[in-house]
Amino acid sequence: MKTIILLTALILVTATLTVSAGDYTASFLYSLSDFSGTKPFSSARINQDLNKNEIYAMIGEAVSIFNSSGMEIYRFDYDSNIGIVSDVAVLGNGQLAVLASKGPLTRLVRCNFRAEPLGDIDIKGFPPDYSGFSPNRVYYSDSKLYLVSLSTMRVMIIDEDGLFIKGIDLAKELGMSEKEREDSGLGGFAIDRDGGFVFSIPATAKVYLLSPDGKTRVFGRRGSAPGRFGVATGVALDKNGNILVADKLRCVVMVFDRTNFAMLKEFGNRGFKPGNLIGPDDILVDRQNKVYVSSLRSRGISVYQLSSN
Repeated sequence: MKTIILLTALILVTATLTVSAGDYTASFLYSLSDFSGTKPFSSARINQDLNKNEIYAMIGEAVSIFNSSGMEIYRFDYDSNIGIVSDVAVLGNGQLAVLASKGPLTRLVRCNFRAEPLGDIDIKGFPPDYSGFSPNRVYYSDSKLYLVSLSTMRVMIIDEDGLFIKGIDLAKELGMSEKEREDSGLGGFAIDRDGGFVFSIPATAKVYLLSPDGKTRVFGRRGSAPGRFGVATGVALDKNGNILVADKLRCVVMVFDRTNFAMLKEFGNRGFKPGNLIGPDDILVDRQNKVYVSSLRSRGISVYQLSSN
């Protein structure tokens, strides 16, 4: 069933919490909501439409779309023609690439903006070692789709018509054994502006930067002190290229300078007050330098404004 939520009038009453250190500031704005209040998501996945500056939140069998003010404007639920949706990417023409499963099969379905299926995006020309590839995240950048398997640590890059461009085995790039791959998996993944990748591995308590030419940089230490990682999950990049890392165990978001990996900011903290986080997981930064953080315990998706002077 598809539900359209029409916006007539809206007054957002939000609590504002500002956390600053030096020149970097993170101010809590609001939580993503509908007319009844905060959407009580638990560990939702987040993606975005860069052209419309709309946010997509995936949870269970439903996908909610929010405008730039944080209000739900559209929702689509389970459709037997599509299957169970795990992620959505918005293509350059406004159509949707929906990653969905029906039984054991994972499909990439092209839909219009109302999530009405237009047909499968069949992947063509991939090498034999990707024949069993089963992604659970999809991203769109620079006219390409990035299909990511968090558990196997593999990435497949295709064009909008499904033609295979490149495959990257992140575990092999890091020199990991198959046993290490099985015991690891990705906690978070993001695409850098130059086409490189930023990703976290909770098992190693580290964040990795992989450049397009294959060079790797790594940072992170396990611990409970500021700047240390308990369970590093979602990663994102702000408009200046600084690296944001969500820590599910410590219930904070940390911001690191990408040059020397010095910590610039830590915000969130465990709790149920506005601006607090419970088990933060997925994270995203939009073009307005607003950061969206998904939490557990029906805390929904918290939105903060980032700024630096």
